[in-house]
Amino acid sequence: MKRTLFWTAVLFFVVLTGCNIDDGALDGNQNGMNEDDNLSSMSTDMTSEDYPHTKAVPIEHARYEFRRVDENEEPRSTRFRQPDIFTPGQRHEARPGEHPGQNRNAAPDGNQAPNDEARQAPDQNEGNRDNRGTQQNQQPNRNEAQEISEIEAKVIELTNYQRRERGLPDLKADPQLSRVAREKSNDMQQNHYFSHTSPTYGSPFDMMRDFGISYRAAGENIAHGQRSAEEVVNGWMNSEGHRENILNPNFTHIGVGYNQNGHYWTQMFIQK
Repeated sequence: MKRTLFWTAVLFFVVLTGCNIDDGALDGNQNGMNEDDNLSSMSTDMTSEDYPHTKAVPIEHARYEFRRVDENEEPRSTRFRQPDIFTPGQRHEARPGEHPGQNRNAAPDGNQAPNDEARQAPDQNEGNRDNRGTQQNQQPNRNEAQEISEIEAKVIELTNYQRRERGLPDLKADPQLSRVAREKSNDMQQNHYFSHTSPTYGSPFDMMRDFGISYRAAGENIAHGQRSAEEVVNGWMNSEGHRENILNPNFTHIGVGYNQNGHYWTQMFIQK
C-alpha cells in the first residue's frame, strides 16, 4: 500500500512539473520578449542581400510574426497586408502595401488614377519620378525625416557608455538609420501594436533594407512606456537579449527612434 502511494505521488509530481514547463514554453518568445511585455529584442546574422522577404502575420491582438514570402506566389508590393483587427480610426495613414509619401491616387492595378487636373494637361514630371525610382517613396515622411533628436542622442550616448565600460568601441550614430527607427516607433504608435514585425513594413530587417539600409548583420530593440532615455536603456541592459544587442562587438552603427505619444522606443543596430 505504501509503495503504491509512493509511486502515485511520484507520478503526480512528474505530471505537474511537465505542465509547468509547457506553460513556460508557451509564455516565452524566441525574439527575446521581456516578462513585462514592454521590452523586446531581435537580431540576424544574415546580410541585407541574403535576408528573405517576409510578410506580417497577426498572431494575437497587437502582436505579429513574420513568415517568408514566396515571391512567385505573392508580389512584393502586397506582402505587408493590414490586419483586420484595426478599426478605421486606428489605421496608419498609409494604406496596406503603401509606404509613407506614396501617391494615394493610384488605381488598384498600380496605375495612376487621373484626377481632373491630370486630364487637362500631361504630367510634365513623369520622367523625373521615373528617375527617382522607388527608394525615395520608401523614405519616411519629410516631417519625420529630421536629424537625431536630443532624447534619441541621449539613448545613443548611454548605449555607448555601456559599451565603453566593457572595452567595446562606440557605435556610430547613423541619421538615416535613426529615421527608419523613428518611423518604426511612429508606426507602432499609430497602428496600436508592439512587435518587431510591423503590419506596414514587415520584419525590421525587411524594413531596413526597403528603406535603403545595407547591412552585414542587424539587430533591433524596442520598448514601450519608459519615460526617459535612462529608464529605457536601463531596462534594455537588465534584459539578456537586449543587452546582447547593445554589447554586440560586431555592430558598428546605431539608429534610435522615439515617439513620445505612448513612449515608443526603437533601437536599430547594423554592421556595415
